[in-house]
Amino acid sequence: MIRQPSHAGTFYPRFGDQVKRQIEGWLIDAEPIPPNERSLGLILPHAGYMYSGQCATLGLHSLSNENIDSFIILHPSHQGHHFDFSISPFGEYNTPLGSLKLNHSLYEKLSPHADQDISISLHQNEHSMEIQLPLINYFFPHATILPIMIGNQIPAVAKRLAALINDVMYKSAQRVVILCSTDLSHYHKAEKAEALDQVIIDKVLSFDPEGLWDAIKEESCEACGVGSILTLLYAAGYYTAPEARLIQYTHSGKVSGDNNQVVGYLAAKICL
Repeated sequence: MIRQPSHAGTFYPRFGDQVKRQIEGWLIDAEPIPPNERSLGLILPHAGYMYSGQCATLGLHSLSNENIDSFIILHPSHQGHHFDFSISPFGEYNTPLGSLKLNHSLYEKLSPHADQDISISLHQNEHSMEIQLPLINYFFPHATILPIMIGNQIPAVAKRLAALINDVMYKSAQRVVILCSTDLSHYHKAEKAEALDQVIIDKVLSFDPEGLWDAIKEESCEACGVGSILTLLYAAGYYTAPEARLIQYTHSGKVSGDNNQVVGYLAAKICL
């Protein structure tokens, strides 16, 4: 079963040469990659490329010197939250830059633990996963993927998912990286948005999932994909000395010039 793009021509360009030109333009600002980094996971935004494309591109570029076989894409559901997490059943994913294949081995190991009785349309129509695919295809055209859509974004689900992912990654002969798809605060004035988003950045850099969840409950920060971030932070807890690095923080006002209602975007990396 092949998944066709649902958001090409809206969230990002329809044609491959347009996507490549955008990516290559954004890479002009890329910083040198520290040598010998080994990444566990990456947090990326999932808004339209006009607003968050450079942030996401710089995030994935920071992995581009690593030999990565597969990405587990953790992303939120924007259409339904009546399930814990579900794994996309599509075997192939078409993008303007080519296609990406499902990692069948990871799918077989994790899908028995997932909620697989939800409508396939939730996977087909979800932009938070699709927005990542052309970028993965540009930097890692031979990588396979395993998209996991999170509905119930609470610590209990994140802990369970992190334990499952840690187990399959530990046993896998493949090099697997966790990719977390999330935007941050939504529709605040830029000054407030930056303060809210700094709370999340601080919790990520200090590996504090409990503090992050407390801040979410207290409404001192926002993230539409907080379940993905929590899962990555809990997964990092299985390692002795993980390190976190901010790649870029920005918001939509820096592109649009409208600082009255902005959306925050983060690219951050966790290394082992």
